Amino acid sequence: MAQTEAQNLQEQLGTGKVIKLAEPLQTPSGAIMELTLRRVRVKDFKRAAEQYPDNAVLQEAQCLAMASGLQSEDFDELSWEDYTQVRQFCLGTH
Repeated sequence: MAQTEAQNLQEQLGTGKVIKLAEPLQTPSGAIMELTLRRVRVKDFKRAAEQYPDNAVLQEAQCLAMASGLQSEDFDELSWEDYTQVRQFCLGTH
């Protein structure tokens, strides 16, 4: 699938990235082969903290789901390898 101009610009600016999933994600609307990611924003973290005030793991997963554009239920089905790719880009970790 070809990237849009907006996706190309996001990648050049370091604010967005398209990743190819190691394992396709099956959703009710069909298989997803790649994700368009953005960096996690403070507002994402605040929303996640309101939803899961005492669970840092769920806060992180919710932030990453928002940054990947996936519903929480679909995000939960990512392979660990794909989760790691998403986490590295969206949170700027290695």
